[in-house]
Amino acid sequence: MPKKASIRRIVLDILKPLDPSLIEVARAIVSAKGVEAVNLVVYEMDRKTETVKATIEGKNIDFESVKKVVEKFGAVIHSIDQVVVGKKIVEETKTPQDRLLQVP
Repeated sequence: MPKKASIRRIVLDILKPLDPSLIEVARAIVSAKGVEAVNLVVYEMDRKTETVKATIEGKNIDFESVKKVVEKFGAVIHSIDQVVVGKKIVEETKTPQDRLLQVP
């Protein structure tokens, strides 16, 4: 069986309760297996929850480990919005089609 390619970056849309704090969640995620850095950004908030964009980077991220940490805080992963897999991180590039998708 061939070796699985390593997850280098994963971007998640997470819905979490207001408590615990964003700092507590970030510190917990960065302790997950294979995670070297995490960036959490709140982009929506209501009285009881925050919707957070989580950008997670490492050399070999264990997604199941990250998922367990997130769920431990009563949060849920709404979607995986980006994943970068392989020996290096490949940044997204603009193409002519991207112009067509932009709203004026």
